[in-house]
Amino acid sequence: MKKYACKYVVLRFAPYSETGEFANVGVLLYSKSRNFFVFKLDTSDIGARVSRFFHIDDKQVFKFAMASYQKELAFIQEQVSHHYMTAQEAFDFLVKPRATLLRFSEVRTVITDSIDGTLDSIFARMVSHSSSSQAKNRQKLSSLLRSQLNFLRLERPFRQHRFAKSGFEATYNFTQLGEQGEPLKLIQPIELSDRLTPKEIFEVVDGNEVRLNRMASLELLPKKVLLPFSLSENRTKEADDAWSIVKSELSNIGELVDIQNKAAIEKFAKH
Repeated sequence: MKKYACKYVVLRFAPYSETGEFANVGVLLYSKSRNFFVFKLDTSDIGARVSRFFHIDDKQVFKFAMASYQKELAFIQEQVSHHYMTAQEAFDFLVKPRATLLRFSEVRTVITDSIDGTLDSIFARMVSHSSSSQAKNRQKLSSLLRSQLNFLRLERPFRQHRFAKSGFEATYNFTQLGEQGEPLKLIQPIELSDRLTPKEIFEVVDGNEVRLNRMASLELLPKKVLLPFSLSENRTKEADDAWSIVKSELSNIGELVDIQNKAAIEKFAKH
């Protein structure tokens, strides 16, 4: 069976350019020899997953960005099929850097005898599995923290709270409020159990760090902040080095504790 060389990129939703943090949301692929251009976008529960990950209150931001880009991709695909432009021209045009919420990975090459099958395979590996794995790990960490806090039966329980000032908005799930509704304490889990490389560790921590520092500069950040973390047991020395770097940075924002350290979490919650 004849094989073809194809090039592809992973589409990323990156709302905060200063952090470099992103979520994989689609794949674009083309074959020069067959003049074939295809794409696949994540439309399952569109907006909800990504908006929760980036603490975006209005999931319409993501939905609008994806809907607009899907229309553009469909139009370009039609241009290729009618030979108004080549697949390579379409691909090169689409992946040019632009000031939008959508970015791309580096261009990669794959050899295949099934273009559609390869598109589905890459999408399953880079988008479906990636987002599913990350979502499950974050949910697991949040559920563990929530059960620990519920067990304490606090007079002032930690609950979801929306911080907003000067156009900035962020929602956190574990905020303790005072009698007047003022934020007293904040707990923000740092989920790293599925991040095995230094780059991945920096991406996750940078996103949290930038938001929390911005809250501090806007005088929104509570004086007491706890940062429970979970790390992969299979991390490399390079990943350990990266963690050491970000650990010292995070310690300037709040108290770092292992998510399994129930005593430290209880002490923070009660005192």
